[in-house]
Amino acid sequence: MTDLKCSGCGKKLLTYDNYGFKRYKSPLKKCKKCGKMYIDPRCHEIAIEGMPSDEFSVTSYLFLIIFGGLIVWRGVYLFKRIQIGVPDEMQWFMPAVFIIMGAVCVIGGIGEIIFIKTGGKTRKFERLRIESEERLRDNSYAELLRDLGYKF
Repeated sequence: MTDLKCSGCGKKLLTYDNYGFKRYKSPLKKCKKCGKMYIDPRCHEIAIEGMPSDEFSVTSYLFLIIFGGLIVWRGVYLFKRIQIGVPDEMQWFMPAVFIIMGAVCVIGGIGEIIFIKTGGKTRKFERLRIESEERLRDNSYAELLRDLGYKF
């Protein structure tokens, strides 16, 4: 986890995970306390950095579906067990949690593959790219990004 503090007033602006997902929107933000502009490292200009190829990987979603299926299988297996180390009235809880978590993984993976194959994901990222290009056409915006250290 990384903390980002305002270089103007020292206020803590945000805490973020370096390995978190990318947000494709303007990285330019303003400190609410002193008004100084800063770059949000979680946000990216897709017109500069390009389309994220890993977002279109069907293979990763196939792995998610397999993983989800294994979790569902484990939940069904636990339902058949007579005693799993919890009180009798809670015997259903852990298997149900496993089945629900696995089902969410399977359904989410299938949904993402359909979104990729139908072109919906491409259209989404194309819209984000167009919005990014529109922001970058403003020379003062692009210069401010550069001045604040955004890598072009």
